[in-house]
Amino acid sequence: MKLKIASRSSKLALKQVEEFNKTFLIKEYDLFETSTKGDELSAKGETLFDKGNFVSDIEELILNDSVDVAIHSAKDMPAKKTKGLKHLYFIENPERKVKDLLIFRKDTEPNFKSEMKLGTSSLRRKMQAKFHMNATNIEPLNGNIDTRIKKLNDGQYDCIILAEAGISRLDFLIQNQNYTRLDHATCSGQGVLAVQWKEGSSAESIIESSQTYKDMANLNQEINMERELLVKLNADCNSAISLFASGDYLKGEIYGLENFISFSGNDINEILEDIHKKNGIKLLHEHN
Repeated sequence: MKLKIASRSSKLALKQVEEFNKTFLIKEYDLFETSTKGDELSAKGETLFDKGNFVSDIEELILNDSVDVAIHSAKDMPAKKTKGLKHLYFIENPERKVKDLLIFRKDTEPNFKSEMKLGTSSLRRKMQAKFHMNATNIEPLNGNIDTRIKKLNDGQYDCIILAEAGISRLDFLIQNQNYTRLDHATCSGQGVLAVQWKEGSSAESIIESSQTYKDMANLNQEINMERELLVKLNADCNSAISLFASGDYLKGEIYGLENFISFSGNDINEILEDIHKKNGIKLLHEHN
């Protein structure tokens, strides 16, 4: 079967399609590049919108049988599943890259000072920079990776935060620039991709009969644990929350305007109870 694959048209999105084809040994396919509402909002400079806008338009293409599968960044996938569609989280390499990088302007030493102009539009990253780095000068930053690096080196920022996974997938060499790997947890699904298909379709048999489908069972269990907590908190990747599951153990933080809490454990209900006791729900909604 020759698969019809849908993807956004950015360099990173197309690299993700290559990773899917390599991981699932796909030889014959047609690529359908498309633009989504999320791309349109981002192009206008908007930053505070539902990341599901990068996915929902493409889901319609699957549901109306215009394409067989779609490839997404897992972090863009809504925590709540879309009726009639199935998906699998996957990575090509056994080591999942889940960290953020703090990248400094070209020829600048990697010594962060609180007054440096730091670029990021992620609410989570803003609050982590405030609480864990004592950053006091955080400004919005949007665009693809190339655009963000250019804005940095043009002097609009002293440093910016980007996901290590995206940098790695593009084989982006940060020449003459220093960076540090940040220790704190990131968002659900960071560093992971998702293939999505219509339930009961021919593509389903191709995906579910593959060795990769079996190999990714543990990874999917971990991300599903992360997503279960997000659903119960009525949160998503736009929320001021970080989390990471490994095996059956989940840890993370919730950031309010002036305070944050940490949580961890291997039982979602117990974690949720702990979050309530620490007023984590109140902190989560302080940004609304």
